Amino acid sequence: MDINFKEKDYTFNFRVAALIRHKNKILVEKNDQVDYYGLVGGRCKLGEDSISALKREILEETGEETEYIRSVGMIENFFISRYTHTPYHEILIIHELKFKNPQVYEQNGIINQEEKENAKFYWKKQHELNNCKPEIAFKHLNDKEFFHIINKDKI
Repeated sequence: MDINFKEKDYTFNFRVAALIRHKNKILVEKNDQVDYYGLVGGRCKLGEDSISALKREILEETGEETEYIRSVGMIENFFISRYTHTPYHEILIIHELKFKNPQVYEQNGIINQEEKENAKFYWKKQHELNNCKPEIAFKHLNDKEFFHIINKDKI
């Protein structure tokens, strides 16, 4: 069961995301239904640690196995959902991973196997990413130390 529940007006979401680097690019996801890029990832399941959840999500979405490198940061996000227009409280943990298969680094426009044609993964230079969510995460991806941010900008 995904860790995602509604309590009164709020929805709580426990999300994990991957920072996967190749040369001077990072892997991002673009869904056709939105106008921004995001980090690859998904929801953590009850009883599942964040690293295992992230490896599982990437395997489900790309068909490729990954290895853990380091924990990058955590963001406590408070925002209004673009779909339901209701408030969300989200915990987002970001880990840096790498693909076990080096051939993945040569692919671009990788189709998300769960979303099919609606979402693809792209290798992008960080300065090319003008519209990303959560925006605050992309500003700290090069930090050397683990970061923790409370983001209430959009509520």
